[in-house]
Amino acid sequence: MTSMPLSRELAKRVVALDPAGFDPEAVKWARNAIADMIGCTLLGAPTETTDAVLMPDLYGPGPCLVLGRKVRLGALDAAFVNGTAGHALDYDDTSKSLSGHPTVIIIPGLLALAEQRGATGKQVTDAYIIGVEAATRFARGVNFQHYEKGWHPTATLGIFGAAVAACVLMDLDEEQIANAIAISASLASGLKANFGTSTKPMHAGIAARNGLFAAMMAAQGVNGAPVALEHPQGFLEVFNGAGNYQAERMLTGWAEPLDLLAPGISIKKYPCVYSVHGAIDAAIMLHDGALKGAAQISDVLVRMHPRRLLPHVRNPATSALNAKFSLPYAVARGLVNGAVLLEHFEDAALQDPEVTRVSGLIRMEPHDDDANDYGAEVVVTLADGQVLRQAVAAPLGRGPEVPLPQEMLEAKFLDCARASLTPEGAQAVFDLLMRLDTLPRAADLTAAIEAATR
Repeated sequence: MTSMPLSRELAKRVVALDPAGFDPEAVKWARNAIADMIGCTLLGAPTETTDAVLMPDLYGPGPCLVLGRKVRLGALDAAFVNGTAGHALDYDDTSKSLSGHPTVIIIPGLLALAEQRGATGKQVTDAYIIGVEAATRFARGVNFQHYEKGWHPTATLGIFGAAVAACVLMDLDEEQIANAIAISASLASGLKANFGTSTKPMHAGIAARNGLFAAMMAAQGVNGAPVALEHPQGFLEVFNGAGNYQAERMLTGWAEPLDLLAPGISIKKYPCVYSVHGAIDAAIMLHDGALKGAAQISDVLVRMHPRRLLPHVRNPATSALNAKFSLPYAVARGLVNGAVLLEHFEDAALQDPEVTRVSGLIRMEPHDDDANDYGAEVVVTLADGQVLRQAVAAPLGRGPEVPLPQEMLEAKFLDCARASLTPEGAQAVFDLLMRLDTLPRAADLTAAIEAATR
């Protein structure tokens, strides 16, 4: 550590990043992640969760679009609603470094700012890449202790990426960025105890709003304590506790390579918590291969890393929402149906008797291979004693190592977007997203979304 306050050290690294030197592959990943997040937001736009947080009479009108709703609000309110909608169905991307969902925190504020300020698509894309870098470098200093302690890093760490990205788009200087980081330390919140409820998606909305708010306040000259992170009563000690963080890890390796490239962003294939995707892949491979029908299943053992087997994942499905966090339910769906689809997380789907039976047979066991922290093995025993095994080293969509094929990304977007947009409009919006970094006005994207909204 240097004698310079940590917030200033982080800000110094932010301003040193030069988008002109970004690997074109990172720009491609940015486009794909942003497209995926907007698709998830259009899927979440008509949900009850979004209905609950969309209160135009309270917020008042403004210039910034609520995606999929043909409503325009002020920047902070639009960021809150779009962030909540984007995480409403837990289908948005994840980051291994963050142990959370980065894009749903960063993009809502950037879209709102872009509409206000007339920013280009390239400015939005560059700010997003820098925001991801800031959030994930910050996270490397506190994870996995932060995650395991019970904080929801999407919100508690993602806010720093949202604030930094907004600062970059507003062209704030190093001191202002440091202040935005310090302000964010007092605005960070989100507990994993609320997973499986409609409060969880609000974590994303609140962090998106608060990150933008921190940047706006810094732009207005509001300051925060330079040592708000490392102070004895600052973020690191309060959130992680003494001895449970390494601040120096936040400062090393920036853009060497960009976190967006290694370990990268993971785009979800299934609409449920990412921790169980490896086990779902294995279950579906069994269904499509050696398993000749689920009726003969008498026992199922799932082996995963202990970080993937936390209490909220072990629980049985008791509602459509918390089914998204239930490993027994998701794996049973894979074994019984050979697919895990959006319609499987509706209330009526929970009554499927065969899925309920197989779900009740599932046992879970941790392994201790840190190199295989998102892989899984599913072992199925049949009534005649035959044992079937399937291991998956990493789920499909796991960052650059096992990327989701482009055609699957597009199909997912169109499937999600049809909840809010016309089919022709959804395709046009996707095509715009695939050239976002070339758009002279990022607001052309939101205008196209508004025009296509049913």
